[in-house]
Amino acid sequence: MKHLHQFKVPLVLAAVFLASCSSGKGNSPSGSSTVTTSISSVSVSVASDTVSSDFSIATSDGTFSVTNNVYTISSAGTYTLSGKLNGMIYVETGEEDEVELDLNNVSISNSSNSPVFVYQAGEVKIKALKGTSNFITDKRAVQTSEDTSQGAGAIYAKADLKLVGSGALTVTGTYNNGVHTSKDLTIKKQNLTVTAPNNAIKGNDSITVTSGTINAISTSGDALKTTSTDLSSKSKQRGSVSITGGTLNLFAGCDGIDASYNIEVSNGTDEDDPSVVTVPSITIHTNKYSSYSDSSVLSNGVDTLTDATKVYAWGDGGRPGGPGSGMVPGGDASNADKAEDSAKGLKAANGIYVSGGTLAVQAYDDALHANSGGSFESGGTGVGLIEISGGEMTIACSDDALHADGALNIKGGTITVVESHEALEGKTINISGGETTAYGSDDGVNASSAINVSGGYLFACVPSSGDTDGIDSNGSYKQTGGTVITCGPNSMNMAALDTDGSASVNGGTFVAFGYAGNVSSSLTKSTKSGSYSNKAYTLTFSNGSVVTKKLTSSYSSLVAYSELGSLTSVA
Repeated sequence: MKHLHQFKVPLVLAAVFLASCSSGKGNSPSGSSTVTTSISSVSVSVASDTVSSDFSIATSDGTFSVTNNVYTISSAGTYTLSGKLNGMIYVETGEEDEVELDLNNVSISNSSNSPVFVYQAGEVKIKALKGTSNFITDKRAVQTSEDTSQGAGAIYAKADLKLVGSGALTVTGTYNNGVHTSKDLTIKKQNLTVTAPNNAIKGNDSITVTSGTINAISTSGDALKTTSTDLSSKSKQRGSVSITGGTLNLFAGCDGIDASYNIEVSNGTDEDDPSVVTVPSITIHTNKYSSYSDSSVLSNGVDTLTDATKVYAWGDGGRPGGPGSGMVPGGDASNADKAEDSAKGLKAANGIYVSGGTLAVQAYDDALHANSGGSFESGGTGVGLIEISGGEMTIACSDDALHADGALNIKGGTITVVESHEALEGKTINISGGETTAYGSDDGVNASSAINVSGGYLFACVPSSGDTDGIDSNGSYKQTGGTVITCGPNSMNMAALDTDGSASVNGGTFVAFGYAGNVSSSLTKSTKSGSYSNKAYTLTFSNGSVVTKKLTSSYSSLVAYSELGSLTSVA
């Protein structure tokens, strides 16, 4: 989303604050004596509302002052905020200072600038105290012109920012972003709900989520976003999103997660008890599949995925809590039916790594997409790698489910693509483990260079008619282990297996419902004719058996190559 700022405010504001608080210690004042100072580092401006009588700041080790509803925190320390304020919390301390804002049933709103604005500090921790409900609301109109004196979010920080505490925090952005820091952003334990017209949650340098419940809602932008690609002072690459715990419900007009470098999803450990494993749960809806998307970012109306021709019905597709669990047989999605702009589930400029957690992605574009070729400030270019080594993933999308500009490596985990245009796509696709189910309306698996299978389970299924391929390699297909079952048309150009180069199967089990091409194999070959459709089949070999997922079309032939011996029955 591109909007520009519309508010202009003075760069110097005369600040008047009460004499009893000139030292800034203790509760906020109620007296009437005043002194005058000025703030020149940033324009701090609020509406002319009177200071709310029940709002207070308490601190035993910090320093703050107040004028015209602007509370200026000027030293390190812990500050407890209570009550209702129509104004601003403005933080400007030393570059290394640590500031903690404890939210105790507080409501802060501002119609002239960011309600919480951190101009300078080393680190700011915003803690929602246990058992409290807190609200930070940006009342500005959406930005229409550039103005650097304005904070870019309801919470805006030019310092490392941590959102912590087991209480609840609701952040409402109307101007630009919801929560935005130009540095690192960490979220732990907090029950956080953020709504914004642009990015719901933005950490320029990084975003790290270890626990908590996060509802991030962007009507016209991304739910989670990073932008930096340089190195930190400790030579750490910036721009990654790391998720090791928590429950994330992401609703985005554009991308669910947009990382300027990597996205990393893995199991973690509990902060209080390292013996407890944390398993992140991530649900993503993008563009027309998000209940919150602004009409300006939608394409071709609203599709609720109720078509009887689709492989699965996704469920309620609704609001926080994610897609319903009622996934039943029923698919196809045309590649032309996708967002005009990026509306991907997870998008990274370099790589996506998933080794744990659960993901449910419904994207009006690619579900997972790793770019290659883009230049980074740190040097080098994106490699376009997707690597799945664990976790559970369920995907319904209008374009590619997993798209890697470079290599797509599946080493473990469970991947279920219930609807896609092409389920798996990459320059090179390497499958060595895991269980992958790939339903597509065009190709189940497509590689521009090579497909290599050495382990795991792959089921790829497309319609038995039309310009479709169960597995399509513009180079070679090589299998040395694992189980592969592919379903597709029964012709040379539209097939269960279509390769431009060689195709060899010398380990594991390979089964094709439809045309399998010219496979070179040292394994036992079996063929069977008949009609195979609309169910899962158990294929029994002389030394074992394999089970398919549900076939969605009717296929008239079957060929198998297996180290389990000859095929004895299909039932």
